[in-house]
Amino acid sequence: MELMSNNVRREGKLLIESIDRLLPSDLRGFIVTQHVLGDGDETTLLLTPRIVSVLYRGVQKKIIMFKDKEYYQRVFKSLIANFKQLVLHIASEMKLLDIDLALISILNEDSVSAISIIYNQSFVNSYTEYVKQNVNSIAIILTNRNTNSGDALSNSINFLNSNVKKYYKMLAKHLQFNSLHIIVLSLDTENVLKIKLRDDYGKDSSLTIPINNPSWEFDNLPDRIKEDLYTLVIEPINTNAQYAPRGIIIIGPPGVGKSVTAEAIASELRKKIVRINPGVYRSMWYGMTEKMLLSLFSSLKRKKDVVILVDDADFLVNRFNAIHEAFIAEMNMWLNILQDRERPLIIMTTNTPDIMDPALMRPGRLDVTVFMGYPDRKMREKIVSNLCKKYRVKLANEILINDLVLRTKWFNAAELDSLVRIVASKGRGVITEDSLEWALRKFHINYGERKIIQESIESYASKMPNVVISYIPKEHEI
Repeated sequence: MELMSNNVRREGKLLIESIDRLLPSDLRGFIVTQHVLGDGDETTLLLTPRIVSVLYRGVQKKIIMFKDKEYYQRVFKSLIANFKQLVLHIASEMKLLDIDLALISILNEDSVSAISIIYNQSFVNSYTEYVKQNVNSIAIILTNRNTNSGDALSNSINFLNSNVKKYYKMLAKHLQFNSLHIIVLSLDTENVLKIKLRDDYGKDSSLTIPINNPSWEFDNLPDRIKEDLYTLVIEPINTNAQYAPRGIIIIGPPGVGKSVTAEAIASELRKKIVRINPGVYRSMWYGMTEKMLLSLFSSLKRKKDVVILVDDADFLVNRFNAIHEAFIAEMNMWLNILQDRERPLIIMTTNTPDIMDPALMRPGRLDVTVFMGYPDRKMREKIVSNLCKKYRVKLANEILINDLVLRTKWFNAAELDSLVRIVASKGRGVITEDSLEWALRKFHINYGERKIIQESIESYASKMPNVVISYIPKEHEI
């Protein structure tokens, strides 16, 4: 007969374990699984820092690749069996990350194997009242399938609602997440780039870089830039024209869809995405950063089916402002890479072009500059419609989408995404007048500040020596 402690309850085939006594004094939480959990093992312990680092770095999606099939299976089984160990590690970081509410789940082939909710008890007055208005809440989902993030979150919430809602009824209507982190544990060796390295001391090491399919389509882009992009970028590259551009930089404020634009271009080119950032190749050892960059791009030169995305390229600072000679050496390496005509298409994004080295943005390196401003009314309607389909959200009536668009002046695409999710949470999957009114009160958009940013982008675009493709709506269009 199975023995269970007083803090474990059985609901059918499920076990609901309270972990209050194991959490810091200000936190409360529980775990739901199909079997008694172990206290931990070394396999889970080794993987936990990589999972927690996702929260500190703000990574929305991380793919952790495994080369050995047996080890991969052992790691995933260990995470499920020792889920409590992972949950407690994340809970210990919640205060430093200023997190009030966390949902953590493991999906095995899209089915929930283990799930947990941790929350700050100081914000709970009673079982029916939640007193803090601006809750910083996150969802962390581990899965062995490269699934859609919206579907993964829906699976987790539906599991909770169907099985254990009575255990968190004081929080059920507050599962509105400021950020969603998907961590994919993958054995997909075809969609990974492995690069072997050797340092000056003869020690072997390697880089493992995931190669992803674009998540966005060309139709997701504003109509007014699609024709220019097709003429200047898509058609020349698809026809292997010698005059085709080899580099693009996308400039705009945070949240307007720079990464979406990059992925949409890759999708229309029928190519995959390789994301490069300093965390991939920078080394603390002198000269090793340049060697890793050189090895990385030497391997990428052989791949004709990828687009390289350098997101938030603000780290490529002007060499006159570099604080260390290592940054100058790295910058010079990037200039040499961009000069290479045999490399794949490189797309960079930034919201601070003025701090980047101007040598990057000259024709021949980054040939085309795309400026993205805050979306106009037509684009906001398109974004909201796509989000309703993505999250399977219904409208109480068709007029509401026009009302939502008119009342989201100067919202960026990311804020629209957040708004739709919050409205849907309040309306239990339906956008109503009341839920929209309630959700809009959570946002405080400074129209004057956004107008100045938009005008600044327009001014910068007028001085750009490159070929410019511009989507910067006027104030009356906003």
